[in-house]
This record gives sequence, C-alpha cells and structure tokens, in this order.
Amino acid sequence: MTKATAPRNQLGFTLVELIIVILIIGILSALALPRFYNMGSDARTAKAESIMGAVRSASQIVRATSLVKNSTGASGSVTMDGLAINTNYGYPQAVGPNGIVDAAGLDSSASNNDQIVFSAGSATAGGSITIQIAGAATPASCQISYTSPAAANTTPTIAVVTTGC
Repeated sequence: MTKATAPRNQLGFTLVELIIVILIIGILSALALPRFYNMGSDARTAKAESIMGAVRSASQIVRATSLVKNSTGASGSVTMDGLAINTNYGYPQAVGPNGIVDAAGLDSSASNNDQIVFSAGSATAGGSITIQIAGAATPASCQISYTSPAAANTTPTIAVVTTGC
C-alpha cells in the first residue's frame, strides 16, 4: 500500500529561515556600522587637505602671473579669471575677497557653499589668515593657515591642522 500525499505548495519562509536571515543581517550591520560612524571626521580632514592644496596651487599661479606681469613689489595686483587678486611680493595677500581665498576659488560670498569660516586676515606683507572647516569638533584644530611673504624673495607659509576635524 502506497500512501498518496497531496503536493505541498510552500508560500512563505519558515520561522527558522527568518531567524537565520535576521541574524546574518545583524552580524553584518554590527561589522559595518563602525566604518560609517566616523565618516564625517574623515570627510572634514580630506576637505581641509584639499583646500590646502588649492591654496598652495593658487599662490603659485598668482606668483607666476606676477612674474610675467612684473608685479612683484611689496604690494600689487594681478587679474585672474577676471578677478583682481591683490599681492604682497607677487603672492596673494592673506585676505578673503581679492586675496588668497578668491585666488583658491573658495566661496567667500554670503551663501558660503564651501562651508568654511575664515578670519579677517591682513593685507599687509607677512599678514596671515586662517580658513576653518565648518562643523569640526574643534574648529581651531581643523584649519588651514596662510601667511603672505614678509619680504622680497620669500615664500608664503601654508600649514594645515587636522587633529580636531
């Protein structure tokens, strides 16, 4: 005698299968969550380093333009992309508008699309400006500083601090 069984159509998951899937998702999230936890700090650090690169490049481009225009005195001005950049000894002045901030292409307008905060700076030779990354845990420890040359035949000082980003 053979027993006839009706075909079984399974229309869902068993409780064991659901528990196993939930456990796997839990383990994966426990491993992946710490990687995403500190992404903001890493992003601010990368932003500070990229702004430092932009400041360094902009100062060299302004210097090259000043040399071509023979405008390497204690104060001067060169035009880049239709914008006048004020200079000290051929390098950008340590100011926001019409200085290193504009030369580097950073947004110094009221909209502040680059999410930076910069000090007033100084138009005099040897003056300095700090550019801080908005949202940093310690703004003074997440900044770029630029000091224009104080004398002829010297270069600006550009430094970045990322310990508090």
